[in-house]
Amino acid sequence: MKTKFLSEKKTLLFLLVSFSLIFFFLSYFSEATYDSGDGIKHYLISRYSWKHNNLFLDSWGKPFFTIVSSPFSQFGLLGMNIFNILCGIGSAFFAYKIAKKLKLNYSLLVIPFLLFTPCYFPTINSGLTEPFFGFILISSVYLMFVNRYFWACVLVSFLPFVRADGNMILPLFFIILIYRRKILLSPLLAFGTFIYSIIGYFYYNDFFWIINQNVYNGANSDIYGSGGLFHFVANHNFIWGTTLGLLFIVGLIAIIFYGVRTIKNKETKKSQLPEELFLIYGSFTIYFVAHSIVYWIGFNSLGLLLVIAGIIPCSALICLRGLNFIMNPFFKEKKILEFIIIGIILFLVIRSPFKHDYFPYKLGQEETVIKEAGDWFKKSQLTHQKVYYLYPFLADMLNLDSFNPDKVVELWGLYPAIKEWGISVVPDSSIIFWDAHFGPNECRIPLNTIMNDPNFELIKSFKPKTVFTTLGGYPFEVNVFMKLNHPKKLDTLSFDSFDFETYNPLLQNVESIIPAKAFSGENLCKLSSGTEYSVTVKKRISDIPKNTLKIEFNSKILDIANNSKDARIVLSVNDDKDKNLFWSEVPLLSKSINNVNTKWKNVSAEFILNLNSFPPNAYLKLYVWNKFKKEFYLDDFEIIYIGKK
Repeated sequence: MKTKFLSEKKTLLFLLVSFSLIFFFLSYFSEATYDSGDGIKHYLISRYSWKHNNLFLDSWGKPFFTIVSSPFSQFGLLGMNIFNILCGIGSAFFAYKIAKKLKLNYSLLVIPFLLFTPCYFPTINSGLTEPFFGFILISSVYLMFVNRYFWACVLVSFLPFVRADGNMILPLFFIILIYRRKILLSPLLAFGTFIYSIIGYFYYNDFFWIINQNVYNGANSDIYGSGGLFHFVANHNFIWGTTLGLLFIVGLIAIIFYGVRTIKNKETKKSQLPEELFLIYGSFTIYFVAHSIVYWIGFNSLGLLLVIAGIIPCSALICLRGLNFIMNPFFKEKKILEFIIIGIILFLVIRSPFKHDYFPYKLGQEETVIKEAGDWFKKSQLTHQKVYYLYPFLADMLNLDSFNPDKVVELWGLYPAIKEWGISVVPDSSIIFWDAHFGPNECRIPLNTIMNDPNFELIKSFKPKTVFTTLGGYPFEVNVFMKLNHPKKLDTLSFDSFDFETYNPLLQNVESIIPAKAFSGENLCKLSSGTEYSVTVKKRISDIPKNTLKIEFNSKILDIANNSKDARIVLSVNDDKDKNLFWSEVPLLSKSINNVNTKWKNVSAEFILNLNSFPPNAYLKLYVWNKFKKEFYLDDFEIIYIGKK
């Protein structure tokens, strides 16, 4: 492929423009976006960042990605796709320029090698961050190749704010700075972190907000699970396809021969072997290995193959090195055979992504059900009600401003809010979209919990024509609930009462019971500076009625000085090894006893929980927490188990 510069320049322009148009039309005429989960969520954060400026510092959304993509996302998902098209084309251009610097033959082929890698190709039609990550990385690498060290360091310093993976690539740039004796520029690798630390300080009042607001704390490890160490290697066909996969392997071998020859000829300083070895091969290796390990140990990773797209610009150059290793010694002088082989390789590479089931882009199984639910909602008379949801595709479908708390709330916050503030925090007639993907997993709301909750009524269910399972092995479905003005009537199934006058095996911490003038009888529970916890009721789950949906606690309190204003009524469920499975607290609020001339008052609390979600050998504990160890008195505990007979 020895052509005149002008001809190659025109060919380069033709390829970039042609591929841009191809990707645009694929996005424009597609029925759906490639990724309706994280991709939609990133798009929503980007789109609404102009309205809710705090989103520019959203840790999960990736601040640098959000601010750069936000002008495009204002034009909808197609605008976001155009942004990723530009990232892909820009990455291809810089990969080509690096190939020329490395004096690799067939440099133009790095463009389809990049754009048509199976795991990279579909991310263009999405709101995912991987294309922008690859663009920032490969353009920074190019700047290092052309000795623009200052701007390379500044640009790559923002890589962690596109994907957190960028942090592990920065040390590779540091190594090159040392090797090229540009160590004084190394502080610039922290420039992006420094800038965002200052900006975030004025919002979070915390200079270290980047660390303290970190969302990757392993909280979802039990949901995502783990897999084999060689998970990504085993799925090489989706990542590279057969042709690029073979070229990639050859590329790994080729760098060894090239490196040995360069070192043997003492051409290391004249060549750009260090840059290629550390910034291209090193970036790919550390990224690929890190993701393999993270998925293996089960740390917030679903093992999604598309994450490798972020490093594919480096992979494309490795494949091109592999192609040169094969072609130069054997076929370079055989022009016709060379032309045929290159043509076959080009055909196989461009064809490879179209062999996968993500193309053509159509609604997936889950999105089809979500769309059915969304279409029903848009035609209903409920569109003015407050909405609780978590499936990102639903928000885009309904054109919901997901970040307006007066209109929309993410479903994971439903029960924590109820736990903190009571059921009244959820407006009457609010609509709750529960889906089997996010509901029982990220939201921690099993279907039985909300189905049996007397405050919510199931108004519509959507199930696929053919049953399939989603994350966690749950059959996928979407159920729509409405918050009732008044709870559904339930029955009293059983109750326990404790007057502290006689021994009861269900009571613990009985040291707090003392003889005194009680509300009834001659004993009461005294809380004071030396008593932080009241008498505790402990009962096996298996001894509680199975259909219990709500537990009501009642007691009498004597507190003339109002010392109990910060006290809490606590209900917890622990397993037989005393590991906590559920914990809830509500303020201890007292009310006067009607028509009784006494200083004693009533206190009560309600706890909603589904006992079927706990093992039968677990046990329930209920007590009053004297948080600040002040003095007041309690008497006559009563626990009522309420549910459906």
